[in-house]
This record gives sequence, C-alpha cells and structure tokens, in this order.
Amino acid sequence: LAMAHKVEEEGREQEQERMAARPVAEETAAEAQAQEGPTPPPPPAGAPLPDGWTKDKIREQAQAAVLGGMTKEEEAERSRRNKEMLPADKNLGHMTIEEKYDFARKYKDAGNVFFKEGRYAFATKNYTETITYIRHGLRMGETDGDGVPIGARSRGGLEPEAKAIIASCYSNMAACALKLDKFEDVVKHATNAIEQDLKEPRAKAKALFRRSKAHYSLGKVEDAYADISEAKKIDPRDKAVQSHYALVYKEYRDIKKQEHEAAKTLWQGKLSEPTQGEAEAATLAGPGSRSGMLNGGDGGDGAKGGQQQQQQQEEEGGREGAVALPPSFFASLWNNVFGRIFGSVWSVLFGRARG
Repeated sequence: LAMAHKVEEEGREQEQERMAARPVAEETAAEAQAQEGPTPPPPPAGAPLPDGWTKDKIREQAQAAVLGGMTKEEEAERSRRNKEMLPADKNLGHMTIEEKYDFARKYKDAGNVFFKEGRYAFATKNYTETITYIRHGLRMGETDGDGVPIGARSRGGLEPEAKAIIASCYSNMAACALKLDKFEDVVKHATNAIEQDLKEPRAKAKALFRRSKAHYSLGKVEDAYADISEAKKIDPRDKAVQSHYALVYKEYRDIKKQEHEAAKTLWQGKLSEPTQGEAEAATLAGPGSRSGMLNGGDGGDGAKGGQQQQQQQEEEGGREGAVALPPSFFASLWNNVFGRIFGSVWSVLFGRARG
C-alpha cells in the first residue's frame, strides 16, 4: 500500500507539472511578444527549443506554478502538516461520495488553520486544491445516465453542497489576498464566490464585505459603497460591516456632494448666458432704444430725471424685498418697444375712440 501510494503521488506530481507547463509557457511567450514583436511559430516535434528556452527552465517554471509561489521546503512543510491534520484511513478512490465531501471540508478547514497562523500562502494553496478536487475529483470515475463523466460537467451542474464549499474557499482566498494587499485578486476571488449562487446569506455578506474593502483600497469608492450597502442589508448586525460602511459612506457622500455642486455651477453658468432670442432683441434694439426707454420715449430732460429717480427707488426696493412696478414703467417700456411711430398711431386711435 505504501508503494502504491508513492507511485500515485509521483504520477500526480508529474501530471501537475505537465498541466502547469502549458500556461507558464503561454504567459512567457505573450510577454516576449509584447516586448519583441510577433514570435515565430513553434518548432516542429523534435526540433531544438528557441533561444532562451531550456527543458530545465520550463521544468523550473512549471514547478514554481505548481508550488503556488512557495519554495520546495515550504510545500514540503505544508504537505506534512496536512497529513498530520488529515489522517486518511482510505484512499480517495475508495471513498463514498459522503466521505469525499467530508474530506473536502476537512481539507478546507486545514486551510483555515493555516490562515489563523498567518500562513496565507499555505491557506490559499489548500483552498485552491479543495476547489480543484470538488470540481474534478469528487465524482471521478462516475458517469451520468448518458455515459458522460460527472466530473466533466459544467459548473452549473454541481450540487448545492459542492457550490457552498467552493464559494467558501473563494471567499477565504479573498481574505488571504486582502491580508497580502493583493486587491485585484480579492475582487476576483470574491466575485467567484458570489457567482456560486450562495444560499447562505451571511456567506454572501462576507464576500461582499471583502470585495468592498478591495474596491475601496483601489480607489473605487462607488463600487465599494454598492457592495457594503448590500452586505449591510444582508447582515446589519455585523460590527465589521457597520464600521466599514460608515467609512465608505462618508467618502461616498462627499463625492456625491461635489458632483452636485459641480452640476449646479454648470447649470447656473448656462442660465446666466443670454438665449438666442434675447441676444437678437438686444441687437435690434440698439443703444438708442435703451436711451428712449430711460427718457420715457419723449427725449425730455425732466422725464429722464424722473425715470432715473424711479430706477433708483426700484434698486433700493430690490434690496428690501419685492417691488411693485408703477404703471409709468410699462408705458415707457411700451413706447420703447414699438417706437414713436406706433406710439403716434396709438394716440390717434385712442383719441378717436375717446371722442
């Protein structure tokens, strides 16, 4: 049994290296293309590797991807700790589905132990492996009614219990990334957690809370406010949620106040500008009409003085409150608009009607 277990572990490590080598090579090739332009097509099978590429380098990068940013010594320590916390009485291939679910939960809980110890890289690796196991290893060897392997089904085909475990792992990965100030990763992991169609309200509130903190740290205050507001509706008694809500709301309110003041200033500027009709009327009236209005339309100095006195009274009244304009003002305005010609015609007509 020990020999079989060793062979199984070696085979799994080789498979992980092979699977990890592909994305690493693709990422490196993309960086080279961005810096040096289009890359030549890959060499045919058996051809020598391109310049700068060696089998040892590819193997080293693949191992680094498998280790998740940890050293070999750290990965060995994590593996040893997991074996201590998770004594396996059975091989995973001989477990029932209930036993596999129980093993996945315990493996996730081991990640929680690492998180409490501050070993966030260890914890993240445990959560990642739990998600991989749930999606691909939980139903390995089983098929549905059509003969399709259950492990190959889409994410939408996962059972609610599997979704809950995956969502919890993603949310915990967001917490690890938050501790490491990797805010973009926090947003990604928390979003993945929320997309699992969580049935537990508090689990969703935790993911929203962590994503809100990441948005706030990235300067996206409105996104942070949207997430923390929803989290507060779900779990209004959570003190951490309340504290973060107060912090985000204050800054969100200030931003909206500034936007309101800017919009108000903009509209006031537009209202102070004369409309096209007002500009045309002022052009047609000319300076003579303005003097006519001030002189009452008759050109007399006495009338001009009376009009100036009336204007001074109106300005003083405007400072005290509303002003009731006298009828003489409207008569003067009438003469100014229609001119002396229409005023004469009006006088003749008015005289005839009176006679």
